[in-house]
Amino acid sequence: MAVQSTLSDRFSPRRIIPETVFNPLITGALLVYTRRNPSVLQALPWPPSTMTLTLPFQLPFNLPNSVNLKATPPLKTLKYLFAFGLLVHINRILSRMALNYWHVQKQGVPWDFQTAGKETILITGGCSGFGKEMVRMFAEQTKAKIIVLDIQELPDDLKNIQRLSYYKADLTSTSSIVEAVELICRDATPTVLINNAGIAQAHTILDTSDAWLEKIFRVNLLSHFTLIRLLLPKMMAQRKGHIVSIASMASYTGCASLADYCATKAGVLGMHESLVAELGTRYKDQGGHCIQASIVHPMWARTPLVGSWERELSRSRASVLEPWEVAARVVRQVLRGRSGSVYVPEKFWVGSLLRGLPDWVGVKSRMGTARATATTPDSTP
Repeated sequence: MAVQSTLSDRFSPRRIIPETVFNPLITGALLVYTRRNPSVLQALPWPPSTMTLTLPFQLPFNLPNSVNLKATPPLKTLKYLFAFGLLVHINRILSRMALNYWHVQKQGVPWDFQTAGKETILITGGCSGFGKEMVRMFAEQTKAKIIVLDIQELPDDLKNIQRLSYYKADLTSTSSIVEAVELICRDATPTVLINNAGIAQAHTILDTSDAWLEKIFRVNLLSHFTLIRLLLPKMMAQRKGHIVSIASMASYTGCASLADYCATKAGVLGMHESLVAELGTRYKDQGGHCIQASIVHPMWARTPLVGSWERELSRSRASVLEPWEVAARVVRQVLRGRSGSVYVPEKFWVGSLLRGLPDWVGVKSRMGTARATATTPDSTP
């Protein structure tokens, strides 16, 4: 089901059209061809350069009852498409280069996910939601060792996966994390760390308890710091590592009834950006350039995390992802072996611009999401 959905999404018109119409390799080749064969343009079913559209009603005050429409000539349209597509692709290339410390090839030891036990992937929160789907996909697509770190018990449908190890740990407890990592590293040092575990409850700031604040910040943010501090030195020593931080589109904007969750995800984004800067400068000579760092920003997804406001989320008709959709993008990013910023769905990269918009636009946007995150008083932790 997931594979079929992935294929249908990959070959859907909404994906194919941008990747062809705005692909400079395609538009550039067409531009060269049409310049050499200008007669081709004459055969195109193109609208005339000027068209007069007569309105089906009479405008008052003796205003003209028609509108003149001008169509851009096909050659000029092709030039515009080529220029726009070229700018988009150059921007993508520069972003990828910057996130990989301006190296074309991976520094340090190369990745090898198809040799048994060569790579070790540690996933926090791997017993449900995105993490559970990641475990399945990595098991199907690689021969790497897979380690699940979770306070939940390993589900029965994951117990028969070969090369899978499970360690129980309470991510709200630093000592519990340290103890689990020590046990893990006795067998193999993880080469991929996916900080995926997260919790959320919809409630207002005034309805938030101190105990819940302590818990959500420890799970959603502080555990990232702890695991990175424990594993990054080992990764740099072996000159290979990839740290994946699961953030959210909430990293860029606040949501009514999710202030604590948004604060933790904004913290994850700040931590990730600082990590990339430190790997590129502070730890350059200690193997920092050998480490990849990626961040993933999903939109709403149908996981236990949205349980306390899922009913209102459905009523608001907001687009809701399936867990496998997010997991597939994470797995693809890891197997690429490159640093990157991943948005799910991809079109939501525009959400990163929210911070640069005027306040009235940002406030209106945040007010608009308030209905989707509404909840009842009995769901307060």
